[in-house]
Amino acid sequence: MPPVPKPKRVRRPNFLRQWRKYRGLSLAAVGAEIGMDGTNLGRIEKGEVPYSQDLLEMLADLYGCEVSDLLIRDPSDAQGIWSLWEQAKPAEREQIVRVAKALVADTPSETSTPRDPQSPKRSPQTSAKSRTRKAG
Repeated sequence: MPPVPKPKRVRRPNFLRQWRKYRGLSLAAVGAEIGMDGTNLGRIEKGEVPYSQDLLEMLADLYGCEVSDLLIRDPSDAQGIWSLWEQAKPAEREQIVRVAKALVADTPSETSTPRDPQSPKRSPQTSAKSRTRKAG
């Protein structure tokens, strides 16, 4: 019986290429800086080859960002929340945090049942009174 081929693992997207381009660097230049062939780095950026923690740390140092940024943040997205955060002054950042907290606090929990916006809001007491009147 021939061996069963292992399914190719699909890797999560990353923003390695976007960060490199955002900093205006070529694959060859980054590869030379970190001691890696540019072709291999390109395959890592595409998700064809896995990256290592050491590589992420070298790239983050080179690109002037955090390791987590390479994985979750597209620096070319000017409307992205982190791009807006970087542009904000300290007082504006405090305001952003207050607004975000208010939005989160105002969001109904996932466990509550969604209410039809077209139906009138009724309290549990009002509902109980209605049932009592109907029954009597």
